[in-house]
Amino acid sequence: MKSNKLSLPATVHATLVVGIFLTFLAGVALLTVEPDEVWNLMSTMKAFGLPVPPTTAVDAPVTTTGGLHALLHGAVASVRSGDVLLHRLVSVVTTLGLLALVFVTLRRHVGQVALAAAGTALFVTAPGFLLQASLATSEIIATTAFLLAALFWTGPGHRSVLGAAAAGVLFGLACATRMTCLSMLPALPLWALFAGRGWRERLVHPLLAVAIAGGVFAACVAGYVVAFSDAPWRDALNAAGASSGVTRAYEGVLLRLSYVVVGEGIVPMLAILVLVGWACSRLVAGREVDLTLRLCSFLLLAGVAGWLAWLVKAPIPHIRYLWPAIPLLWLAGILLATSAFAGVTRQRVLWIAHAVVVVSCVAQGLLNVRMLAVGDALMLVYESARGMGVSRPGPYGAQRADQQAMARYLAELPKSAKVTAFNAASAYPLTYLDGRVVGRWQPAQRTSQDDYHLMQPSDVIWAHDWDRIGWLNTHMTRVTTFGGYALYRGRGTETPEAPRVD
Repeated sequence: MKSNKLSLPATVHATLVVGIFLTFLAGVALLTVEPDEVWNLMSTMKAFGLPVPPTTAVDAPVTTTGGLHALLHGAVASVRSGDVLLHRLVSVVTTLGLLALVFVTLRRHVGQVALAAAGTALFVTAPGFLLQASLATSEIIATTAFLLAALFWTGPGHRSVLGAAAAGVLFGLACATRMTCLSMLPALPLWALFAGRGWRERLVHPLLAVAIAGGVFAACVAGYVVAFSDAPWRDALNAAGASSGVTRAYEGVLLRLSYVVVGEGIVPMLAILVLVGWACSRLVAGREVDLTLRLCSFLLLAGVAGWLAWLVKAPIPHIRYLWPAIPLLWLAGILLATSAFAGVTRQRVLWIAHAVVVVSCVAQGLLNVRMLAVGDALMLVYESARGMGVSRPGPYGAQRADQQAMARYLAELPKSAKVTAFNAASAYPLTYLDGRVVGRWQPAQRTSQDDYHLMQPSDVIWAHDWDRIGWLNTHMTRVTTFGGYALYRGRGTETPEAPRVD
């Protein structure tokens, strides 16, 4: 296709990328502060010796997130501690770098600017991208690091001992940034068995890369725990095992099949099988696509490994645990599709393909706008995990404003006030914003006027015990409300008995 005919599609796709990126930027300001987000930040702040509230969030280091995330956000917190917007901008800048990396990769493999722009536009439609790009979590950084490592490994990295060592360092940093990347390391030796030339490339180099990656990961985790200073190693290991799902008791095949149900709503397994089948069929297409297939095959192996690990051991069906597996699978499919269209000469076929990309991006942009209207980051996470129903969109920024208003109200309570919530971890954002520690609610036979109970919009996920709600309405009085947030105060009465909490 002539370049002048490609200029319009390229411009349209670039505009779509910018439009969707603006929804990511809007999410920085409009989405509520999310529990995992500030859990990681407060752990990092403590590791850097910065003051944090005495909350259970810092009882043990969050070693499932560290590495580059800890270094970047620790540096930001050292400059301006507690500014969540500044921390979120780290994710935004990293997203820009990731998108640039994807475009350059596609441009190199496909050879056409319009197709590279179309592939980049499709890449930003990956499930969960808005949450990863707008929140100060580690997935977007880990994805960028892992993709850089994959590009180097499938290029010059697997051919020499020095290259394998350098690739191992990159993979190790990605794993230290987000522990879920460990599940994708088996892709290195498996890929080398098929793509390597000679026993060194097939055996020595991949095993060396995996060993160095494991060493870098272990060193980063050890450094994080030592910097945390007051947490015993056993507590740190137990917390990491529980958060990653490694030490959780096996729940049985039937219960794990629920992850398959959730996963089908994110990336259908049939789509993954189609990708694998297409890649295998292209292996006989000829030498001119060898470099592209090398990269695609590795991305597919790593993505499938991450997907299977999520199905078998993820502690909750959380979309965060599927990153970086999702973007790796997404990019593999995009590479295969765009490389196939690069050889198409019929204008009508190409224009239809570009139109499909436009429709997909517009649809995803509208879904992002709807997520911004919902506003509550935690509820959006559990929507995708099917932990709750579909949230109702409201005025833009209302949930974030309500959260900040409640945080300010809690900060003005007397020091003697004891605030609890149904789920203490879900209240970590308010602790981060106002410094007020929110404990786990336990029913008591006596309440005082220093006892406060916090109700949050996300309580629909946790609060299914009607006895608790009845006890709350009987023995406490609502003192203020901000949107879906409500605060109750004890009446100072003694109750005959309290409901049992399992």
